[in-house]
Amino acid sequence: MDLNGTKGASIIEEINNRASMIPQYKDHRRFNQGIFPRFLRNPTYTEWRSNMAIILPCCYDYIPLQAALCLRHFLDFVMHATAEEHTEDSLTEMEESLDAYYKYSPIFQKYSPSGLNFPKNHMLQKYAHDIRSRGIIRGYSTTSSEHQHTIDVKKPAKRTNGRFDSLSQMANFIQKK
Repeated sequence: MDLNGTKGASIIEEINNRASMIPQYKDHRRFNQGIFPRFLRNPTYTEWRSNMAIILPCCYDYIPLQAALCLRHFLDFVMHATAEEHTEDSLTEMEESLDAYYKYSPIFQKYSPSGLNFPKNHMLQKYAHDIRSRGIIRGYSTTSSEHQHTIDVKKPAKRTNGRFDSLSQMANFIQKK
């Protein structure tokens, strides 16, 4: 599945064309420039959700069946997790969707430098428990923690010379803040 060559460009063009042909409906954003993340400029949560609702029907026949099933179950999980209200049945369905996502996700491991072993993928397992104990997760975002990571780690790391005891240099920089 290579989307970088000439054939890949025509596939992306066809998928984007399919997305633009979807009729307008309530609370759906139009993606006239394309539905792939590189075509979206600072998408909002609502835009991402609209994108997720249409991406599978637009590309299912260009990807392997296992990838389509993985994507479908991931989208089901996200739609359940971000619902306005939950019942025990809906949380059970969410957990079943997540199990199916994990079952089919190995197809993407060869494209992931970490083999899909990263914290956000692991944190999905905690959503149902968190919803049961704390309520809905509407508006939940990792943006603030990612921003804090930039302040606490990335900026101090850039100020080190990278040669001598970078960790101590970073600690000194943070203490001086």
